[in-house]
Amino acid sequence: MLKEFIAHIQKTTQPFIQEVNGSTFVISGSGGVEEIHPTIYHPDTLPLHSLEALVKMVQTEAASVGEPLYITIPDHLTVRCFGQPQPDARFFRQVYYEARATDVPGFRDGFREQEKAIIELRSRFAPGEGVDYLLYLLSRISKDSGVATTDNGVSQTVEARQGIALKATVQLRPRVPLRPFRTFQEVEQPESEFLLRMDEEGNIGLFEADGGMWKLTARQTVKAFLEAQLANLVTSGAVFIAL
Repeated sequence: MLKEFIAHIQKTTQPFIQEVNGSTFVISGSGGVEEIHPTIYHPDTLPLHSLEALVKMVQTEAASVGEPLYITIPDHLTVRCFGQPQPDARFFRQVYYEARATDVPGFRDGFREQEKAIIELRSRFAPGEGVDYLLYLLSRISKDSGVATTDNGVSQTVEARQGIALKATVQLRPRVPLRPFRTFQEVEQPESEFLLRMDEEGNIGLFEADGGMWKLTARQTVKAFLEAQLANLVTSGAVFIAL
């Protein structure tokens, strides 16, 4: 009798599985209920490093996917391509490709020596009026006996060369428009203003002045590039692009 009673207790406390409206639940002997989600395997997201690579992948595979593709630009360095949510995977969205602008030089606020500033201006910034102005200014800075500077908080003056031996005091522009390489190389780099300063050692200081608004411009530029490259797919509804 005792043996039968123990067997009955064990049987009634064992968990069992129940199907309800297409979902699977495990019910414990104590009355607890937990849904069992199916294990669904998805291919890994393909990492890319350029917009051109992403465009080629989308153009090649968009028709074979059998559903619309969605492209978003979450930040100035990232573009993601994904599909529609899958009900059998609890509305999981498969991210097919992700392009990352990992090799852009970028820009760092602060002062740098004259020689380093010249190298950075030629390698980290797109050519333009602001770069030309700074290169011309740096070529005229006199460091024979230190650089004489005055700063009233708005503008600054420095002693600069004029001819072979003559020196003159020139006023620095308080702000300079520049376009550092900060997003994908296939698109035009966004221009923003930089505060310009110079210390008594002749080091040049550049400080971002637009509060990061250039990032929105960069994202919009990337979106325009993708819309142009994928125009046929966008028009047909096979691809949707959003910020």
